[in-house]
Amino acid sequence: MRGGGVSASALSPEAAVAWMSSLSIDLRALAVLDASGAVLAGDAALGERAATALAATPDAASLEAGDLLAVRSSRHTVAAAVGPLALRRLTRSDLAAAAAALDGP
Repeated sequence: MRGGGVSASALSPEAAVAWMSSLSIDLRALAVLDASGAVLAGDAALGERAATALAATPDAASLEAGDLLAVRSSRHTVAAAVGPLALRRLTRSDLAAAAAALDGP
């Protein structure tokens, strides 16, 4: 995980949004969702968009649809709307790290 900013305790949804925001200048919006698709923190419209897209692919661990990147763990989803300069593979890795940190140790 980049930045070393995540501890052994579970990350709060708000802290996950703040941490992800610090990693890239080309993340336009972020959202954290619970396993049911409810938005816990971040941009509500992006969260709803991610929940809809993920509902169409219930077995997918990650999703890329246009500017939307989302990664889900067993209990959370972290979604980002990325700009054209975002490094998608790195962003997807960071989203996965944040989702794992939300779940805790």
